[in-house]
Amino acid sequence: MVRPLPLLMTALAAALAWPSGSVASTSTSAVVQEILDGNELFIERRQAQLREKAVAPELVRTQNSRGQLGFASGAAGRLNRFTQLRLGSSCFLLSSGQILVSGPQNGCTRSSRLSTRGTNYLITLLDGGEEEVAVLEGALELQPLADGRPLAGAPILVAGGNRVRLSSQGALLWQRPLTADDYAAILRGPLFQGFTAPLPGMAALESFVQRRFPGVIAAPARPAVSSDPLVATINRYRAQSGRPSLQPLPADLAARNAAYLAPVLDEVLNSRDCDHDRSRWGAFQERMAATARLMPTSEVIACPMPAGAWNPEVIVSRWMGSPLHTQILINRPRARAIDCVRLERSGRAVAICTLWSPVAGASP
Repeated sequence: MVRPLPLLMTALAAALAWPSGSVASTSTSAVVQEILDGNELFIERRQAQLREKAVAPELVRTQNSRGQLGFASGAAGRLNRFTQLRLGSSCFLLSSGQILVSGPQNGCTRSSRLSTRGTNYLITLLDGGEEEVAVLEGALELQPLADGRPLAGAPILVAGGNRVRLSSQGALLWQRPLTADDYAAILRGPLFQGFTAPLPGMAALESFVQRRFPGVIAAPARPAVSSDPLVATINRYRAQSGRPSLQPLPADLAARNAAYLAPVLDEVLNSRDCDHDRSRWGAFQERMAATARLMPTSEVIACPMPAGAWNPEVIVSRWMGSPLHTQILINRPRARAIDCVRLERSGRAVAICTLWSPVAGASP
């Protein structure tokens, strides 16, 4: 829902002028870190690219895509579909949609200003002008606003594990605790699923949720990272060819690789079409090249088969019977690391191994 321009600009003026007690509130710029579900993320009227920077007072918006921004404060913000915000000097101004914020970043809407020194929180603008704020971990200070102007009274302190709803004029409608089901729905929802760019506050969020609701974090089924007979078998063939062993990925890159591969492996099992998802692969390569010292340069697929027939020796020997796969696994001298991820479901299994090389200009 698009707000009338005069109200939007009134709220923007308040957002820019309202003083803050936060030590890291600036949102004068933000860099596009990830785009999912197509390419409908825009900075003003131009289609945004990965690593492109938006600066205040530019408008960042999504249509039928999701995206992640890295704010100048060091925080990250994930935008759901059909979301728009404008960057300001002391906060961003959300005018429609939904955003997840992780880290020290203040946010504003027409009916509130949210001040934080670093937390994980979710803002949702609802039809009719109401607003819901969920503090997933940490705490924030909420100053109600009416048409962008502070209301009388002390700000509201919202602790982690609580959510509040405000009217379009900043009146507090209710405050309620988040339940285990609320957390499960959020963590399995569109602001978490499919993203591979890290959230600065994810470790704190996971720890907080695990203490309050053990099992919620572990509930979603995820593919297992192979420590894997596939890797050991590939390295044995490499040794026979006089090539050095491929090393395991660092834990942070292995986690991002598993997040990238989870939907790819799921689609391979669902479709029975054993092929690469080239658009996801290309986007993943770009993200890694921009944010890491290693990037994925090749991948090979162990096609779906009965889980009981899974045999790494047979799988790798088939790869070695293919000139292309032999070139990938043995004869690419820049390859340094390997990570294999396997998914098993309903008695069938599939795996993809990615080979990683140093990013150009980075030390190996």
